[in-house]
Amino acid sequence: MRSRWLLLALAAASCDPVYDDQIERLGPEAPGVRKGPLHRPGQPCVLCHDGTTGDPPRFTVGGTIYVDPATLTPADGATVSLTSADGASWAATTNAAGNFYVVPSQFVPAYPMTVVVTYSSSKATMHGHVGRDGSCADCHTDPAGPASAGHIYAVGAP
Repeated sequence: MRSRWLLLALAAASCDPVYDDQIERLGPEAPGVRKGPLHRPGQPCVLCHDGTTGDPPRFTVGGTIYVDPATLTPADGATVSLTSADGASWAATTNAAGNFYVVPSQFVPAYPMTVVVTYSSSKATMHGHVGRDGSCADCHTDPAGPASAGHIYAVGAP
């Protein structure tokens, strides 16, 4: 009986209502899209991929690149070049959903980090730096405004 209460107490203690609320606000998966590299474009990847459970795996950086602001077409095949404050760098390539992600065995940035996106013949350099979080969508949400830089566009960014 005592061990059952201990297990119940440990399970209750592991719940984080703030984290659970953030996950809940993401909403359901898009219809027809299964979990995997193509899911949840434009959402904060590192929120779920934070490594606390091992599944999903931990990402150090992740985001979505769109071609242009007019269509929100995913930029398939864009190169996202990341440069860490310690001079280390990594280049990731976006998939069919415009998503890219980096795992710890590839690159762990020392902040601040700079970002350059290359797509076709266009090159977009982030004017500021990433100061604290590898989830691009933590700052790049829609619509753009005082609290958000807006989505990331490879071509014709405002």
